[in-house]
Amino acid sequence: MTLRQKRVPRRQRLIEIGLELFSTRSYDEVAIDDIADEAGIAKGLLYYYFPTKHDFYVAVVRSAAEQLLAMTNPDETLPPLERLRRGLTAYLTYVEQHADAYRALLRGGVGVDRQVAAIVDEVRTEYARRVCQGLLGGREPSPPVGVAVSGWVGFVEALSLAWLEQREIEKETLCELAVTALLAIVEKTPDGRQVLHSSVHEAD
Repeated sequence: MTLRQKRVPRRQRLIEIGLELFSTRSYDEVAIDDIADEAGIAKGLLYYYFPTKHDFYVAVVRSAAEQLLAMTNPDETLPPLERLRRGLTAYLTYVEQHADAYRALLRGGVGVDRQVAAIVDEVRTEYARRVCQGLLGGREPSPPVGVAVSGWVGFVEALSLAWLEQREIEKETLCELAVTALLAIVEKTPDGRQVLHSSVHEAD
């Protein structure tokens, strides 16, 4: 065990191990014995912290969600479009590093579980809120713009899954595709053109 591992509380260390395991293997492929062996503890001690494998997985997903939101937290000093690009690049980097877990969450399986789905929805909602805030300079979005941005987040998820399967374009190109799509979608809403003109375009 490394010095770093000794300093990390055991529960947090177990979650870190779960992040590593579920980043490369699906939920069904990871057994409780695998987790205990990787942690160097008895299986009974794992159950002390997490009563079931599902409880453990939910804790891991929660930690992954917090990591994703932390990675994509925008630098509010940047212009709106640069802030959007930086956040998207961070998002796609996370997707790339946790490809198998990302696929599993968005394509069903345990990902349709109520608790896990709620965490995923929280991430979507927060990410959409951040995008709206960046585009509108902190103003509240109109219902059409809010719906458009929420739909765009789903588009980014689908785009990310397709990219993981094909890997035929660079991450930077994928990011620009997503940015272009967002601007086009928002401009088509009743007040979208005015919104973009008064925030994004003036910032450029």
